[in-house]
Amino acid sequence: MVDKVDTSDNMTGPFKRVVRRLPVELKKDEELIQTLMAYLQLGGEKLARQASEAARQTHELEMVQRKKKARHDALIRAAEARLAEKGAENTVNDDEFDDDDDDDDDDDDLKAY
Repeated sequence: MVDKVDTSDNMTGPFKRVVRRLPVELKKDEELIQTLMAYLQLGGEKLARQASEAARQTHELEMVQRKKKARHDALIRAAEARLAEKGAENTVNDDEFDDDDDDDDDDDDLKAY
């Protein structure tokens, strides 16, 4: 995207200096590149650098938030899997507690004392 931007000869140097600070993902953002070019033409290199820095910081924050959400979701899935596994281990056959060999419930095996 950066190579396709029309820059006059006197703007090429400042534009390259501003854009080289951007992460690769942002260099592909055509709207951001056009915005930086407009800032460069209207307010000079300092304004364009400020806009570039703001875009870079915003991008980094979004990446951190995405990673944090992915980590949180992975922890939830792992906890759910552990609970499901634990629940499967704790299921018990009703006949295990039946002292006699018949198929009826255990209620008649318990006597009130």
